[in-house]
Amino acid sequence: MAVYKRTYKGYSGPLTSPLWRFTVLQRYAFKAIFKSRFLLIGYVACFFVPLLAICFLYLNQNASLLAMVGQKPGFLKIDAGWFHNFLTAQAVLAGVLTAFVGPGLVAPDLANGALPVYLSRPFSRFEYILGKGLVLGSLIASITLFPLLTLFGIQSSLVGYQWFEKNLYIGGGILFSCLTIMVVFILLGLSMSAFVRWRIVAGALVLAVFAAGKGFGAVINGVMRTSNGYYLDLQYLLSTIATDLFRQTPEDPPISPLSAWAAVITFCVLLLLLINRKLRVCEVAG
Repeated sequence: MAVYKRTYKGYSGPLTSPLWRFTVLQRYAFKAIFKSRFLLIGYVACFFVPLLAICFLYLNQNASLLAMVGQKPGFLKIDAGWFHNFLTAQAVLAGVLTAFVGPGLVAPDLANGALPVYLSRPFSRFEYILGKGLVLGSLIASITLFPLLTLFGIQSSLVGYQWFEKNLYIGGGILFSCLTIMVVFILLGLSMSAFVRWRIVAGALVLAVFAAGKGFGAVINGVMRTSNGYYLDLQYLLSTIATDLFRQTPEDPPISPLSAWAAVITFCVLLLLLINRKLRVCEVAG
């Protein structure tokens, strides 16, 4: 539109509260993500296993149906190990989802020089990272945290308050395990997206972090006859933390849960430093 026509007008609609301004990034990012039918189908498929698990919990306590096959209610034990295995399966799907969604969050802004435009508005760098991270966090929580807590609530309602009180630690394990996975995947997805501007390469790097870490860790353990290689295996570190939260730690683990926590926190700090460095805006004085 030509400026001399004077027909343009400033925005006069409602303004988002400064406290929740970062959610604008999340809202528009979701619109772009779900335009892809492939991602939408893949995201919906992530709920297939939780739906089967809900049916399984119901059938496991249905006396009339189980009597037809000569079984008693609760013939299969639902304990911390069952929830841990379910979390492991959903965490794998969350990792694949991060590899597909994460690269499209920051890389386009850096490639097209849009980051200075964002930060020239009333947006801080922290709010930008928070808004972009909330996109991944919402998707990961919807296929890990929420289904697991739903299953825990359904099992408690079917069995009774006594089971809930006895296994309350499982709910805490679900909460903190899922939050840890969310933080790691968010930082990993954003850092790879910021570090590599090609979406395909960035997505491959997200998966390569797990594969390469497991491979190098196994080589170090085998050649040097040590267990220090597990510190490079991010998947093993997260599994060790979850195992401890679900109170399933073996008697003599290769690395202690405390050491696993320290390694994961160090890994997250390094990713934050990488994101902070790549998102700096260079100001040129004329």
